[in-house]
Parts: sequence; C-alpha cells; structure tokens
Amino acid sequence: MKFKNLILLVLCLSSLGASAQVTVQVITKKIEKTFTYREGYEVNVEGEKAEVIVESWDSDEIRVLLELTAKHPNKATAEKDLEAIKHLIDRVKNKIYIRNYLSTPEGAPEPQSVLSAKYTIYVPEQCPVYLKNYFGTINVSNLLNSVKINSEFSKIGLNNVQGIMDVRTRFGDVIGANLDGEMKLNARRSDITLTDIRGRYDLTAQYGIMRIRGTKDLLGLNINADKTDIFLENINPSLFGFNLTAQNGNINMPNNMRFDYLQNTEQVKRIQFKPVTEYYTTITISVSFGNISIGK
Repeated sequence: MKFKNLILLVLCLSSLGASAQVTVQVITKKIEKTFTYREGYEVNVEGEKAEVIVESWDSDEIRVLLELTAKHPNKATAEKDLEAIKHLIDRVKNKIYIRNYLSTPEGAPEPQSVLSAKYTIYVPEQCPVYLKNYFGTINVSNLLNSVKINSEFSKIGLNNVQGIMDVRTRFGDVIGANLDGEMKLNARRSDITLTDIRGRYDLTAQYGIMRIRGTKDLLGLNINADKTDIFLENINPSLFGFNLTAQNGNINMPNNMRFDYLQNTEQVKRIQFKPVTEYYTTITISVSFGNISIGK
C-alpha cells in the first residue's frame, strides 16, 4: 500500500512539473494609424478587455497605436483566435472612432486563448476624449479640454488633467492626481483617491472608500455617498466651510475646530463650520452608513 502511494505521489509531482513547464505562445498584431487634427475634432474609444493609454503631445496629429494579442499554449490556436478580435479606427466627419470587439462566425467555437488589446493614443492637449472600456484599464494624462469616461471593471488613472471631467465607473477604482477644472464622478463599488485637486467637484459614490487630498484652490466640493467611508486629508480645515451629514455613521473633526452640531443623535449627525474669513469655499458631504473624517 505504501509503495502504491509513493507511485501516485511521484506521478502527481511529475504532472505538476510538466504543467509548470508549459510554454505560452504569444501572437501579436500591430496596427498604426494617424489623422491630421483640426479644431473641433474629438476622439471616441470603445474598448473591450483593453488597456487604453491617452497622452498629449506637441503635434497637430492624432496617432493611434493598437496591439492585439492572443495567448495560448498552442501557437495555431492563438493565431486562429487572434482573428476573432476585430477593430475599427476611422474618421467620420469630426469624430475619430476607435474600437475593438470580439466576433466569431456563427456556429464557431468560442476563442480558447487569452485575448487582449492595448491602445496608445497621442492627441493634441486640447482634443476632447470620450472613453468606454470593459474589463481593462484606462490612463489619461496631460489633457486640457474635456474627458468623458464610462467604464466597468476597469481601473482608471487621471494625471495632470484640466477642464471638464465626467467619470462613471462600476467595479473600477479611480486614482486622480493634479486635477484642475470641473469633475462630475459617479462610482459604484469603487475606491476613489483624488490628490492635489483644484476646481469644483461633484462626487457620488456607493460601496467604497473615498480619499480626497485637496489644495487651498479647491473652489467647490459636494459629495453624496452611500455605504462609503470618506476621508478629507492634507488640507487646512480652518480655510473652508463645512456642511456635514452622516446617517448611521460618525463624523470626525479636528479637536481645535469650533464646529456646531445641528443634530446629534444615534441615527443622524449634522455638523456646520464657518471660518473667520469673509470669503471661503464650502464643502458639503452627505453619507449614509458611512463615516466622515476631516484631517490636516
């Protein structure tokens, strides 16, 4: 019996060793296209299982680099499955449309390979960009006009973006830094981190954690949240006015601030604070089943 068990153990270890040595075949197809930019042009991207990178550059052109990839232990399978990734890069009047999607002939089996797409898009800094992505990532940097994002299961990064920002996300965290302008954000089951922000912000969140690190140039901040903990950090609270409401949650303020409780029950806590300065920005936060923490 012991000898049989030893044989079984050797066979299992051999099987594990063989599987660990399987070589994955990577087949990649590259597409590049460039459009002359004119005032009024905009870029529209719709990705699926895609990594989307948008950057500005000093050129009056829109340049699109697309890499389509299939990974499978069998090279022939990877090559065949790569054909299932379709793409579109075209201009219709003033809109540049960029898209990838999966399509197989009717009755054909589903692709067995791991399929993905990677966009690297260079645009003039004043070019508006509209993005949709599912099961991927989005990174946008150094734009000055407007960015609109609608995504699911995609991590979003915004860096040094100015202008109008409209972000809707489900199951995708948002990390923004050096933002200046007007942002409208609606997030569900996502963590939000915004650092060194200036301008006006209207934020809605459900099921997550929100961390805001503002500057003295913050002109407006309105947050409505549900089942979300909110942290305001790295700001001087005495420079702002606060209207804070927590239902079934707590409000944590610095001990040296003289704030007024408008309501203080087990279910509802409402705090108001007005600085001594004549002109100031008011921060309004309302949360249900979450906590609010204000710190310097």
